[in-house]
Amino acid sequence: MKNRAIICLITISLFIFLSVAFWLTPSNGYLYDYQVIAWIEGISTKVLKQIMLIISLIGSSEIILLATVVISVIFLIKRYWQLLHFFMIISIGGVALNFLLKILFQKERPGGIVSSIEVFSFSFDIPSYSFPSGHMMRVTLLFLFLIYLSYSFIDNIFLKWTVYLSSFLLMIGVALSRIFLDAHFMSDIIGAISISTTWFCLILLILKKNHVSHYN
Repeated sequence: MKNRAIICLITISLFIFLSVAFWLTPSNGYLYDYQVIAWIEGISTKVLKQIMLIISLIGSSEIILLATVVISVIFLIKRYWQLLHFFMIISIGGVALNFLLKILFQKERPGGIVSSIEVFSFSFDIPSYSFPSGHMMRVTLLFLFLIYLSYSFIDNIFLKWTVYLSSFLLMIGVALSRIFLDAHFMSDIIGAISISTTWFCLILLILKKNHVSHYN
C-alpha cells in the first residue's frame, strides 16, 4: 500500500472523526442521533433484535480477546515478529486510545446510561462512556488488520475479495447491532470507525518507514 494512499486515508478519517466529535454537539447532532434511534425502533422486531444480539457478540471483549490471543500465538509460532509487533501496537494502543477518548468526551449512552467495563462476566468499576464505541473500535481494528493481511499476503483474487467483503459486511452488521440494541448512537459508531482507521493507518505509515520491506 502506497504512502500517499495511507496519508489520504488518515486525512479523510481524521476529518470525519473531528467533524463527528465537534459538530455533533448536544444542540444539533444529538438530535439527529435520536432521530435515527426513533426510526430504528419503528422498524425493530423481537426477532431482529435477537439477530442483532448475536451479531453484536463478534465485537465483545471476550471474542476480540480470544481472537487476539490466537492471532498472536500464530505469529509467535511462525516467528512473524514484524506482524506481531504491528498487531500488538494497533490492538493494545487502540484500547488505550478508546479509553482516553471516552474520558475526554464523557458522552452518555442512549437513555443517559453510563455502563461499566465488563470482561468474561467480571465487571470493573470503570465508566464506559458512549463516544467513541469501544465495541466498534475493536471490531474495526481487527478487521482492518485482516484486510491488510489479505491485501499483503493472499495472491488468490477470489479469496482476497472474499475476505474484503466478509470483513466489510461483518463490520456493518456490528455497527447496526449496536444502534439496534440501544447501546450506542450513530455518531458513536461513525466516530469509532473513523478514529480506528486513523489509528491503524498512522501506525502502518510509521512502521513502513522503519521496516519498508515488511509493510509494503
